[in-house]
Amino acid sequence: MNRTKRKGWTSIRSVLGGSLTRPDSEDPQSLAWYDFQWKLIVGEDLTAVTQVNKLSAKSLFVTVSDKKWFPALKSFRKKIIAEINQSAGSVLISRIVFQEGTIVNPVTDDTQVARKQYSLEQKKIKGTEVMAKDESLRNILDRISSKLQIAPLALMLLFVSNCTTLPVEQSSGNIDLSGSYAVRAAEKMSAKQTGVAVRDPRSYYHYLMALNEIRHHQFGKAADNFRKLVEFDKGDSQFYRQLAMNLLRAGKVDDAYKALEESLHHFPANPELNMMIGDILDGREEYERALTHYQRVIQTEPGSARAHLLRGTVYERLKQFDLAADMYQQVIRVEPRNPLGYHYLARMDILSGKLKDAKSHLSQTLELRPNLLQSREFLAWVWEKLGNAEEAAREYKILLKLDPLNKKIHERITGMKDSMTPVDVDTSQYRLAAEDLLGEPKVHMRIGAVYYEQALYLKALDEFQLIRARKQTKEVLMVLGRVYEILGRVDKAIEEMKVLLEMEPKSVNLMVYSARFYSMNEQPEETIRLLESAVKIEPENDTLHHSLALAYMSVDKLDQAISKIQKAISLNEGKDSYYFELGALLERTGQFELAIQNMKRSIELNPMHSNAHNFLGYMYAIQGKSLDKAIGHLNKALSIQPRNGYFLDSLSWIYFKKGESQRALDELKKAMVYTSPDPVLYSHLGDIHFSLKNYIEAGKAWKTSLFLTMEKMDDTDGELPDPKDLEKKIREAREFLNKN
Repeated sequence: MNRTKRKGWTSIRSVLGGSLTRPDSEDPQSLAWYDFQWKLIVGEDLTAVTQVNKLSAKSLFVTVSDKKWFPALKSFRKKIIAEINQSAGSVLISRIVFQEGTIVNPVTDDTQVARKQYSLEQKKIKGTEVMAKDESLRNILDRISSKLQIAPLALMLLFVSNCTTLPVEQSSGNIDLSGSYAVRAAEKMSAKQTGVAVRDPRSYYHYLMALNEIRHHQFGKAADNFRKLVEFDKGDSQFYRQLAMNLLRAGKVDDAYKALEESLHHFPANPELNMMIGDILDGREEYERALTHYQRVIQTEPGSARAHLLRGTVYERLKQFDLAADMYQQVIRVEPRNPLGYHYLARMDILSGKLKDAKSHLSQTLELRPNLLQSREFLAWVWEKLGNAEEAAREYKILLKLDPLNKKIHERITGMKDSMTPVDVDTSQYRLAAEDLLGEPKVHMRIGAVYYEQALYLKALDEFQLIRARKQTKEVLMVLGRVYEILGRVDKAIEEMKVLLEMEPKSVNLMVYSARFYSMNEQPEETIRLLESAVKIEPENDTLHHSLALAYMSVDKLDQAISKIQKAISLNEGKDSYYFELGALLERTGQFELAIQNMKRSIELNPMHSNAHNFLGYMYAIQGKSLDKAIGHLNKALSIQPRNGYFLDSLSWIYFKKGESQRALDELKKAMVYTSPDPVLYSHLGDIHFSLKNYIEAGKAWKTSLFLTMEKMDDTDGELPDPKDLEKKIREAREFLNKN
């Protein structure tokens, strides 16, 4: 029953997350037309496993039920974009981003969906590119040992991009296969010199292990397996690229550089490897060497916008502004809709005093990507220098809507005059002002931000790791921590926060952020330590005392939790959630009257607090008094959340206490429709059936409750029925059956 009571408790993670400043999300847009077009284009099969989610900055976000469908969907991406834009008669979308998640309206016939999915998969993936999802590692190795000819492993890497499809088999550690039958057989076949190329089975093994580690974003372990893989298979550049990429994502930039140097001995002209080593050399400020590698990329792939862009930023750092401008022009030539090309070309326009050209290029940037704040800031500055105060003020006001706390923008608006004259761009004063405005060309920050907005978190991680190698700034470390959190690597996020706290040891916001990560990583003692430190710095901050109370509660230190939540209330008496949580804590310590008083206070502050109504009704029920009041509170709670199964369970229990067992049974049956199998509800079901002399049903319900209780014994959320009490009830039901 306590599980039903605590359903309204605020989790410590959400409290800590809510303590941090967050930007407002975009308003939801109507997607009916896009959803209709999507269904027309992709057909019935893919409609069953996809759902249009949102549109942002000409990017259509689509939820997919399982990552295994990503490769099939990506192959149709260009076709879908073209047909949607053709139907609209204009360019509405330029990208489609696939995200794994739950489909709100799935097809109900699971067998039919599975059959359709299997059919589609067979059409899309053939031969050695597919492995059965439930195939064990042992079976895979046995299959390899009987079929040792070279297989196109590199083709499989097409399915690894951004971890879209990966094997699910896990292993506790690597196995030494040197003496295995498969390896010996491969060595014998190679020794015979039959002309048939034989791949060492250990390369397959380490490839599979690497994929498994990538799936869990264990980049260091994945790199270890790719390093082993290239020992046995030196003939594929993709394996070297994956080795370097995973080292970079693990933050081991120097190791990634060494791996790339080795790889270029084997594949000197490979554009991907040259691009990666050029990026690292750029971060090391070895600009001439970086330019050499970017030039190799351009020679192999003249249409590489990234190579032109990065080469341009290197020229800009070397003060070779004409060459930088030429490179940025090339970006626009090969990718006319690349916003960063226009943005960086505008930088050169500003430096050279070509303000009208800068205005044009910045306008094109913002047309392609309206949320590039720096482009808008540059545009406002250009309008100022052109003498147009009205247009400058308009851009500054837009910036303040997006970033209302930006002091620099407030100062510029305050300092602007109603009447302005164009500046002389040929003066040293203008040149110094332009250089101060532009700063360094933080290209990896811009590219990383674009990837982050498009939910391409692994690509964003690559860019931000390159920035970190150059300089550990607070902004970069914060973003890295956030990316690692999204990827499920909270341990890595904690590492970034440790570095940040060393830089700013008195930052309460960083302490709260770190405490949140420790809570997610199930390290409550560290969470408590950080929050206690934060409280010492800001003793009058009620949200910190509240967070600390929940942290104490997570380790069952209820007295300390009560003390801290009382302190939070003394600092802020107007928060209904504080009284609710104090009431719940007091109930756990047996202080029922005080618990009821605090629940009433919570309802006084917020009459629509459904969980407080539910809790209060339950409290009356377990005391066996004021049952009519209890029903009133539960009806109020259900008027707010009519499909809350735990509220319905509470109402059922009150009717049971009143002796209205049939009505209690009716309400409990409704409750079980809206909840997953719960041992408390089945225990109540047994009690109600027993009171109705339905002994067979009572025994079945208690047995189910006992089974679920034993399954959830390690679950610390809420209380569970006593197994011994359930066993006793089951015996009683059996005895009544025998007597009757």
